[in-house]
Amino acid sequence: MRAISVALSLVLASGPVLAAGAQNDQLLFGRDPGKDRVFACFTRQYDAKHLSQHEAQNVTAMTLLVDSSEDADYGRQYVLSIGVNFRGVDEQFQVSGSCGLDEEGNKLLGCGIDCDGGQIDVKLRDKDSIAVEIPYGARTWDPESEGEPPAEAAFGTDDKVFWLYRTDLRNCLPLEYDDAGKALLAAQ
Repeated sequence: MRAISVALSLVLASGPVLAAGAQNDQLLFGRDPGKDRVFACFTRQYDAKHLSQHEAQNVTAMTLLVDSSEDADYGRQYVLSIGVNFRGVDEQFQVSGSCGLDEEGNKLLGCGIDCDGGQIDVKLRDKDSIAVEIPYGARTWDPESEGEPPAEAAFGTDDKVFWLYRTDLRNCLPLEYDDAGKALLAAQ
């Protein structure tokens, strides 16, 4: 179901996407992607000290994968997948959607979450970190059952901005939706 929704969101992308500036793609992916399919993986695990200082933050861990490929008709496409853990819930939940480049330069990517599930913006901080902004929350789903998550598996009032740090691409394997992408991630 997820593969279908991601594929559909790529096909239905509104209008052509402008090519990313070489500098932004270089920072995001660590290299010029050219025409290749490329990935970027970022993560953060919040420790007990941070969570005690942010009692309204419900997110305990987040992993973000950007999967990007060149489309002959629409140019470079970006798909965002996030794995997120919440307080008091053992399972990891996911958020996914297709992204477009910000034409005004305020952010790198603006991502619409599948099935009208919200908006996520990604900004580059530097070559090794990003800011993920989720101003109004986003719909999560359970990748194991593809069902609705429990009420506790939701973004809270202090879950608006997250600083994530670059990590090994293999850490994002659970977020990749297709076998070809998994093989590429595992090989890097």
